[in-house]
Amino acid sequence: MAFLTLLPGLTLFFIAYFRARKLLFPDLFFGSSVLLLFFLLGIFVTSLHLPQNQPNHYLNKISSEEIPLLKLSIKESLKPDLYSMKFIAEVEAVNRETSYGKLLLLTPKDSLKKPFLEGEKIMLSAPLDPIAAPLNPHQFDYSAFMSRKDVWRQSDSRKGTYIKLSDHNSGVRIAAANFRKKITHALEENNFGKDELSLVQALLLGQKQDISAETYNNFAAAGAIHILAVSGLHVGIILLLLHQIFKPLERFKKGKLIKTLIVILCLWGFAILAGLSPSVVRAVTMFSFLAVGMEINRRTSALNSIFLSLMLLLLIKPQWIFEVGFQLSYLAVLSIILFQPLLHRLYSPSNRIGKYFWDLLTVTIAAQVGVLPLSLYYFHQFPGLFFLSNLLILPFLGLILILGVLVIFLALLDILPSFLAEAYERIIETLIETVNWIAGHEQFLFRDISFNLSEVLSWYFFFFLVFLLWRSFNYRRIIAVLFSVLVLQSVYITSEFQKGDRLIIFHKSRSSVIGLKEKSKLEVYHDLKVPAEDLKLLQNYMVGEDLSGIEERPMKNIYLQKGHFLMVIDSSGILPQETPSNVKLLLTGSPRLNLERVLSTYTPMVIIADGSNYPSFIKKWKETAIENHIPFYYTGRDGAYIIE
Repeated sequence: MAFLTLLPGLTLFFIAYFRARKLLFPDLFFGSSVLLLFFLLGIFVTSLHLPQNQPNHYLNKISSEEIPLLKLSIKESLKPDLYSMKFIAEVEAVNRETSYGKLLLLTPKDSLKKPFLEGEKIMLSAPLDPIAAPLNPHQFDYSAFMSRKDVWRQSDSRKGTYIKLSDHNSGVRIAAANFRKKITHALEENNFGKDELSLVQALLLGQKQDISAETYNNFAAAGAIHILAVSGLHVGIILLLLHQIFKPLERFKKGKLIKTLIVILCLWGFAILAGLSPSVVRAVTMFSFLAVGMEINRRTSALNSIFLSLMLLLLIKPQWIFEVGFQLSYLAVLSIILFQPLLHRLYSPSNRIGKYFWDLLTVTIAAQVGVLPLSLYYFHQFPGLFFLSNLLILPFLGLILILGVLVIFLALLDILPSFLAEAYERIIETLIETVNWIAGHEQFLFRDISFNLSEVLSWYFFFFLVFLLWRSFNYRRIIAVLFSVLVLQSVYITSEFQKGDRLIIFHKSRSSVIGLKEKSKLEVYHDLKVPAEDLKLLQNYMVGEDLSGIEERPMKNIYLQKGHFLMVIDSSGILPQETPSNVKLLLTGSPRLNLERVLSTYTPMVIIADGSNYPSFIKKWKETAIENHIPFYYTGRDGAYIIE
């Protein structure tokens, strides 16, 4: 079906191509046909990657009730949660039949057991479960996040058994993982502190799982979170350093070609060392193309290199276009290429130091312009001191990377001088202290900023037209920018009219939380032991709905929302004397009642059970509701119940 969709695009492209050969200059028809072809090609490639279109995918080889025997290869280590270590594993066989596909593997945190290394192979017999979707509005959708990584199921080793296949643990990934492990052990032998070691692992080895939550949050608050993930920034700095180191090769015949090949090989060597994680592979691919563009030494070549790498990566992994890191990396680089030269023209420093810091500032601002709308959409906060973080940290990041490589090399040879180890550790400590100091100025961190997809698209439309106007000032482009301003205004006005009132029964384990949204306020009725404003699910809802205030109320027995009555039966089991016919019944606090008798008196439109009830009670109520042909809704399975 997808190929039939692609066929008209190919036909139109070839018609436009042969037509353009007869023209002196390609016209709009040719450009439009190329754009349409790429769009249809994206649909075609995406459809090929869906499990239902892959006969050998593991989802097509198991039944819902089956506990399969899986042969897995560990591909990536994820940040653990409070109870489990997390890994992305590639399925190689199901019940001894060749298969493929990725799944999320959970293992318990155990200090006595070594975690899996990337590249290790295991045999696992455990059930495969869907990754849980969010149960409340505006919560982070981890299942959608993982599906964009082609991960469709999860398996918990605690529900089954597994063994490591030590005889098969070979290859580039396992060698790189063992090498990183050896580096970590060598640094530990030289008395690196826990925080400093975790930062070195993140900066140089692409392993940020051991970074503490406090350090991570401080980097985010300081606008320096991009430093912790080995991605475009690190690879870009390494590219510039390699470009300078191997510059003398240009004196020889075909020296530029040799230098470019060596630089690209070094970049991919670093990618292997960093575990070939998707973010590193994306960054190295992008900068490999950019390295070629740098040798051609034209801005248009840099843009072509960026788009060529983008097309290549999306043809291989079309789901990457939905990943936050992918979007931010390409937008930042694209914005730097387009906006930085324009910003640079605004001022010309008279000395070299001033020029260096002015270049650094313009690059930082250009990158921030490119990622700002998307950052607000995903993270809902803006670090006002981002420019200070970059001015204080980025000039020394190259030194940190180079010195780090030297420290690692000497540590592996067991000849690392103590003064050098102490000096490097002190540099890392200074980096952490600097970030903590910037993050401490909380008045410059703007949190809980509501930003929707319409606003993201309209702001990028505005930025693009401003860029065109900046490059060439004329009447038509002024009109276009003014039109984009009208689009922005209409988006914000429309969003205000869409703020309808509603009643929400949230899911909260062992508690009852009911929200009544009226315009920009939220009234919360609950039995929580903490203030409602401290509850994360309510914080997410407030930001997502752009609400400005929250008021707490004690639980009631009757709620009215746009003609719908919600009757609450709590742990007391007391029923109101009279109820209207269009009532919805909410059971909270595991009331000990005979639901059959209640239904003989009342006939509710629906029976709702929230997270405050015992599972055994919920199961019994569901059976009773089915017998009486009344819909049953459980927030722990179906998500929050909303009355609009």
